[in-house]
Amino acid sequence: MDNVDVESEIGEEEEEEGPWINLPDHVLVNIFSFLNLSDRSQAACACKAWSETFDTPSLWRRFKFHFFSESDSCQLKCLDLYGSQLRNVCVVLNQKGEDNRRNACEVINRLAESPERRLQDITIQFTTDNPLFFKGMEFMNSLALLFGPPAPSVTMHHQLRKIDLSQLAISISDSTLALIADNHPNLEVLNIQNQSLTSHISTEHMLNLVRKCRKLRELSTFYKSVSDDAFKAFAEADHTPLEYLSLACRREEKYHKPLSAEAWDILIASSPKLRVSLLFDHTIERHQIRHILHPQIPLTELAMRTMSELHHEVGIVATFYPRTLEVFIVVTKGSESFKTELMRLVSAAPHLRVLHCFCGLDEGTIARIKELCPNLEESTLKTEDDFNEMSRVFVGRAARNTVMSGR
Repeated sequence: MDNVDVESEIGEEEEEEGPWINLPDHVLVNIFSFLNLSDRSQAACACKAWSETFDTPSLWRRFKFHFFSESDSCQLKCLDLYGSQLRNVCVVLNQKGEDNRRNACEVINRLAESPERRLQDITIQFTTDNPLFFKGMEFMNSLALLFGPPAPSVTMHHQLRKIDLSQLAISISDSTLALIADNHPNLEVLNIQNQSLTSHISTEHMLNLVRKCRKLRELSTFYKSVSDDAFKAFAEADHTPLEYLSLACRREEKYHKPLSAEAWDILIASSPKLRVSLLFDHTIERHQIRHILHPQIPLTELAMRTMSELHHEVGIVATFYPRTLEVFIVVTKGSESFKTELMRLVSAAPHLRVLHCFCGLDEGTIARIKELCPNLEESTLKTEDDFNEMSRVFVGRAARNTVMSGR
């Protein structure tokens, strides 16, 4: 009788542990991929199988480094053990801390110098305001090492395919773009639409990049860095069709020749699936907006943060883009004319899924918009009283981030 009880207990114990012990390797790897480094390390201590999973090369193809305190430097050990396996890396840091900046640059440097280099995607994200007079030269030097020609001791299994510097709040120069163009011809996605005060990327160097990176299919940059010639280069027969183009428009556009309607026609003809995002910040002059908004642009995302009266501009949008527009963000001074044009836009925009309107609206207008757009995924629709309460939040840096963020 005792033997039966013992066997029964063993059977129950195996039944409880069995599902975990017998999980297929690929399922374990997938579970581990959702854990941060600390949790992943603790899970690896559970049993031999989980410890072996921790060292699985495919688990280390993608990793996000977080640097917010000095103790986060322990993550650098991952580079010693698994640096040669890393393909997709994101580095997130609070750049106010010197230790954080040093650790982030150490990651970039060691990725560049990895003897067996497989890195394909790199993303760098600053999370706070920059320190006073911070120019970020240590980051630019590290990126020059990563984007430049590899050392003789480095075996390049892959070139960079995706570069996202949109949250790197320092100026990116022509020399950086030239290194990318010369050494990473397989580049497919580039986002250099960051929060620096000025754009230092010239039209000549952007054209050079488009000509050399023939697989480039997504580009986020500043309007002043793009030219008619760059559009024509995208349209060349051996160039991959452009799928997504995001252009941030600022005060500098008054010194820049606007992209012509003819150039847009050439680009659109060669890239039938093109989706375009235009972002206007508070520094741009209103009349410049009208020169930039050509009717044939396949505009899916539009952000206008001028803080001035925009009913004429919203009227243009309602006339040109109601069939393609999916995302509309506006920071403006409200008026009856503005509300009229906004209603004309939303009533004719069947694909609109995001609408953020940072100005006071009356309750009747808000109710009508919700009735016309029942499937909005995101929205900001406030009355004048509500908006006055929240304006302290959105008129500052948060508003700029909301409007100038990419997709």
